Amino acid sequence: MGKKYYAVREGRVRGIYDSWAACERQVKGYGGAIYKSFMSKQEAEAFMEEDIAPIKGMSMEEYLATAKASQRRTPRRRRATGTGVSNKSAQDSNASDTIFADLGAKSAVAFIDGSFDKTNKVVGTGGVIFYEGQEETFSYGTDKEIYTAYWNVAGELLGAMHVIEWAVAKEAKEIHIYYDYMGIEMWATGRWKANNPLTQQYAEFMLNSRRLIKTVFHKVAAHTGVTYNEKADELAKAGTKKVIKL
Repeated sequence: MGKKYYAVREGRVRGIYDSWAACERQVKGYGGAIYKSFMSKQEAEAFMEEDIAPIKGMSMEEYLATAKASQRRTPRRRRATGTGVSNKSAQDSNASDTIFADLGAKSAVAFIDGSFDKTNKVVGTGGVIFYEGQEETFSYGTDKEIYTAYWNVAGELLGAMHVIEWAVAKEAKEIHIYYDYMGIEMWATGRWKANNPLTQQYAEFMLNSRRLIKTVFHKVAAHTGVTYNEKADELAKAGTKKVIKL
């Protein structure tokens, strides 16, 4: 029997593994895990790239159907009452403790999301930023074609660039970005190839920003008690009604 490769597209650590034991550690007990075994590494790599199909030729209708199916497998939690670092429920308090624990001086935390208004062809971005005990939000949109061509993906990338620019302006030393779309981290780190104007712009921005600030990425998983991504989602949707010039 030939060697198998195990591709983990959604799990604790995304990647291609050469043993079931290694793969199992990433997916066992992980809500919404997406993984598959292959007889060749090339097939495994192709599977890993499927979720960036909108950039590689899949119609947006197909992409949205896939995204909705993924959301049904990994539902987000309902947003809890209250905002800010301090939360009333013990569960939200524990989640906050995990997120903000052990942050060094001059460390910022941001939750970001993107949206797209198909009727008006407007991309929206939004998020929540925590820094030095304060909470700040942002929400805006754009109708420029370089962004609208990639729908909500563009909003995700705009959000990441926005919070980094914000943190640099505040003279933060590092920023922790919580996201729910893998491209934010993968294009920034070069693990996905940037093969269109938008992702190339984003990859270049991220490369240049490394000289100014340390960026740490965090994938928001289901059932973790993290609620700020829900607020970021709402802000991104609201951003489609606030078109600005970029």
